Parts: sequence; structure tokens; C-alpha cells
Amino acid sequence: MRQIILPFLLLFLSVTAGPQSWAQDAIISPNTLDRRIEPLSPIDQQFMAAQRSSIESLANQLGQQLTGIPQRDLATLQRILELGLIAPDDKLELQALGVVLGDLFASELNMNWVVYRDRAGRTRALQYGNSEVFLFPVTMISRRWEVGHQRPVADIFDTNVATTRAKLPGANWR
Repeated sequence: MRQIILPFLLLFLSVTAGPQSWAQDAIISPNTLDRRIEPLSPIDQQFMAAQRSSIESLANQLGQQLTGIPQRDLATLQRILELGLIAPDDKLELQALGVVLGDLFASELNMNWVVYRDRAGRTRALQYGNSEVFLFPVTMISRRWEVGHQRPVADIFDTNVATTRAKLPGANWR
């Protein structure tokens, strides 16, 4: 059984993910039958507010505050990481950084937070309008830092902004 599943899984990942899939966090959902999009629940909103507050506290320790200005906030997030204020194995706090990063994406790309449910489970994501363009920022930093890939936060932001803009409806007209 394992001999059948492993090749299928590898084929599935290579077809659905494309090259360097771990770096691609923006998607256009190909199968709308297997997923549901819902508004954030009050619990989601509370949890995300607590995550933002946690990162704001870390920024305050550095004499900074979160401003919503990408250049400033990305530098603050990077400094938090570089100074080791969050351990590489602290998934919850690393994901809190992802929420703050997501807020910057939302502002830059005019996206909204939603709950994205599919066969893999439930996650908080950003959606562009009612389109099929989604971004999954909560784990963008944590997935990388947990395995020692310390890609600069500004690079993650810039790459995903460019990738997502190219997938937005009407992107060919711009």
C-alpha cells in the first residue's frame, strides 16, 4: 500500500505545487467543490487580536510599535526574529508574526481575512474580494524559521505581493 501512496503523493505535490512550492503561498483555488470560505468567527477575531498584541509587546521591547507601514513593520518583525525574541520552535509566536504579516498583505493587496476550509482542515487566510485568489500568511514565517531557513521577512513580503498581484483578476490589463 505504501508503495502505491508515496509515488501518488509525490506526483500530486509536484503537479499541484510546482517548483519551489514551499515558497509559494498565494494560490488560485482550482477546486471550489472541496472547500468552503467563511467569515472569521468571533473566536478567530479574538485569537488574532491576542496574537497581534503579543507581537506589539515584543516590538515595544525594541522601542518600536506596529504602524501598518510595511517598510517599518517588516523591519521590526525581522529584528524580533534576529534578536531571538521568539524561539525557532515557538510555532504559536511565529504564527503571530504571520498574522501581523498578513495584516500588511491585506492592506497592500486589498484582501480580507477569511476562514478557508478544505480537506486538509481549517485555516485563516486572506482572500481578494470574492475571487479565487487566496494568501496564507499565518505560516509563511513559521514554516521557514522552524526548519532553519531564515529568509528575510521583507523578501517573503515582496515576493508574495508580486506573485499575488500577478494572479489578481485583471492583472493582465495593468
